[in-house]
Amino acid sequence: MKECAMASSAVSQDRVVSEMNITPLVDVMLVLLVIFMVSAPLMTREVTAQLPQTADSFAPIKPPQLRLEVADDGSYRLDGRPMSLSELGARLQESVITDPRTVLDVHATSGADYQYVVSALAEARNQGVSNLSIGR
Repeated sequence: MKECAMASSAVSQDRVVSEMNITPLVDVMLVLLVIFMVSAPLMTREVTAQLPQTADSFAPIKPPQLRLEVADDGSYRLDGRPMSLSELGARLQESVITDPRTVLDVHATSGADYQYVVSALAEARNQGVSNLSIGR
């Protein structure tokens, strides 16, 4: 009988030894978690960065736009003022000197002779106008 009792106690001791108590391990992990949660916000560093300045604060300046109208009879009107071809050239040259990006918007009536339009375009080119817009 004694042998039977010894055998059963040996088995029960093996079970107790084979089971591991993880409660202290969980306690340590929870303490570490709390420490890291408390210390993480304190460890943030401020980073200073110099960002480039944008030029978008100013609206882009549109180039001056002149409207040239060529009539059926070959007369020219620049921004509503009638003028001859030579006066047109002088006015275009003055405008190009003021701002080289000047845009000439050419409009011809339906009955205008193309020779008048071509003469106006040639005069504009001679005076340095490089931005042209041709409409109806």
